[in-house]
Amino acid sequence: MATSTEGARDPGADLRDLEAMLDAVTDQAIVKLGPDGEVVRWSSGARAMTGFEPDEMVGRSVEVLHLAEDREAGLVRQELEAAREDGRRTFQGWRVRKSGERFLAQVTLTPVREPDGSVTGFVKTLKDVTESARAESLFHGLLESAPDAMLIVGPDARIVLANRRTEMLFGFERDELVGREIEVLVPARFRDRHVGHRSGFLADPRLRPMGAGLELYGMRRDGSEFPVEISLSPLETVEGRLVAAAIRDVTERRETEQRLQRQRDEILELSTPVIQVWDKILVLPIIGTLDTLRATRLTEGLLEKIAHTQAEVAILDISGVPTIDTQVAQHLLKTVQAAALMGAVSIMSGVRPETAQSMVHLGIDMGRLRSRNTLQDALRLALAVLAERAGTAAEAARALSGGEGR
Repeated sequence: MATSTEGARDPGADLRDLEAMLDAVTDQAIVKLGPDGEVVRWSSGARAMTGFEPDEMVGRSVEVLHLAEDREAGLVRQELEAAREDGRRTFQGWRVRKSGERFLAQVTLTPVREPDGSVTGFVKTLKDVTESARAESLFHGLLESAPDAMLIVGPDARIVLANRRTEMLFGFERDELVGREIEVLVPARFRDRHVGHRSGFLADPRLRPMGAGLELYGMRRDGSEFPVEISLSPLETVEGRLVAAAIRDVTERRETEQRLQRQRDEILELSTPVIQVWDKILVLPIIGTLDTLRATRLTEGLLEKIAHTQAEVAILDISGVPTIDTQVAQHLLKTVQAAALMGAVSIMSGVRPETAQSMVHLGIDMGRLRSRNTLQDALRLALAVLAERAGTAAEAARALSGGEGR
C-alpha cells in the first residue's frame, strides 16, 4: 500500500530553520551543550558576545568562558548537576570573553531529556547584564549615600526599597518595611489624608514637594512623631511607574524657626514699649520702620496698657520714625481710632518740619489728631487735656448735684 508523503517535511529542513531562528537572536548567546558540558552548537549571538568562533568552541568545555578560580572550583560541573536534578536554573555570574574582558552574565541552563527522563544535553543562554548591573549598583550607591531617608514605592503604595538612612530615621529594619504600605510611617491621625495626597500624586506624577504648605509628620517604630519634609518624583521602570520619596527630618529647623519667631516677638515688644510717664498719661515711642506686623503689636500693646492703667491720654512719639508714608500714616490713624474707642485722647509728638512737609505733600489727613514738635510740648498738652477733663467732670458733678437738690 502506497503512503502519501504530501505535506511531509525534511527533518534536515526543520533543523536548518531552528538554527536560523537561533542565529537571529543577537542579544543573547544560545549554546547547545552535551551531557558533560561540551559545546555542541555555538550560535551567532554567542560569537558576538564572547568573540569566540564556532570552530574554536565546538567540542570544548563551556568552562572556557569561566574565571580561572571558578574552573578550579568545578563550577561548571556543579551547575550542570543542579540543572540535571532540579530542572531549569537561572543565575548570574562573571564570564570571560576571548579578549580577556570580563562581563556579568545572566545565565539560564535547561536540561534536554529523553522520554525516559535521561539527560542528553543542555541548552544554555547567556545575556550580558554588565551595564544594567552597573547602573543598578550606581543607583543603590546613590540611594545609600543620600543624606535623606529614601524610599521607592510601587503603584500599590507598598515599599519596594529603602536606604540605610530610612532605618536610622524611623527605627525599622529594611526587611520590616519592604512590602508594607507607606502609611506604616505616617501617624494614625494623618493616614486618611495621606492616602489622598499620594493618590493625587499618582494621578499627576511630577517632581514636587508633598503637602506643600502643610505640616507633615513621620512616625518612628516606637510611635514617636517628628516633623518632616517630603519630596516626590516619579520613576519609570520596566516594572512600571514607581515613586521615589525623599524624607527629611526638620525637627531642628522647626525648633530654630520657633526660637527665631520668639526672639522677633521679644524684639517687637522691646521696640514698641508703652511707658506710663504720669498718672493717666502714656507715651509710646516709635522707633524704626512701622510695618503691618509691628503696627498690630503696637496697637495691641497700647490698648492693653490703656485698659490696665485707665489712661486718658496717649502720646505717640514718632521722632524715631525715619519716613512717614501713606501706609505708616494709616497705621497711626488706626491706633488713634482704637485708643479713642477706649476713651483716650491721642497726641502725636516728634513731628519734624520735613515730616510735616512730607505728610502734606502726600495728602495725608491725620484728622483731628493733635500734634506737637517735641515730647516735652506733648506732655504739657497732655496735662492740659487732663486738667480740662477734670474741670469738665467737676462742673458736670456740680450740675448733677444741684439738680438733685432742687
